[in-house]
Amino acid sequence: MSEILKSVIDPETLSSIVELGFVKQIEEEENKIRVVLSPPTFWCPPTFLYIILEDLREKLKSKYEIVNIEVTGHHDSEKLTKCINKGLKFDECYGDEAIKGLYDNLKKRFYQRLEKGISPKNRSDKLVRLSLGITGEMCKLLAEERMKREGS
Repeated sequence: MSEILKSVIDPETLSSIVELGFVKQIEEEENKIRVVLSPPTFWCPPTFLYIILEDLREKLKSKYEIVNIEVTGHHDSEKLTKCINKGLKFDECYGDEAIKGLYDNLKKRFYQRLEKGISPKNRSDKLVRLSLGITGEMCKLLAEERMKREGS
């Protein structure tokens, strides 16, 4: 179980959701699991969070018959929880709010980045490197601060 959780990577930081303190609770039975996740910030972009949720759901489904993922501490917690547990795609969950195809392109680019080991430190485009670096480091700092506050 812990290996599955550790293998789920945050697209902004390229860090494990375990390392960032996303995982708040796990309830495991025979063929059933419930995982409670809380992102480091209330305003974590739903697109990135949904990439995490889909990856986690897919990996847990390979081991458990019944998977329930609950999102807490996010401005769209209820919607994200309902959509991921229904097995909806991001565009189905966000309907008219989502630009058709943008999420799939973002997800594809993240996995390419992950596969190539591209991090903010080894990008050649200075603006992209700066943006990824600031966003990723900010997310990590917020996660660390939240873990300190919660005593995790």
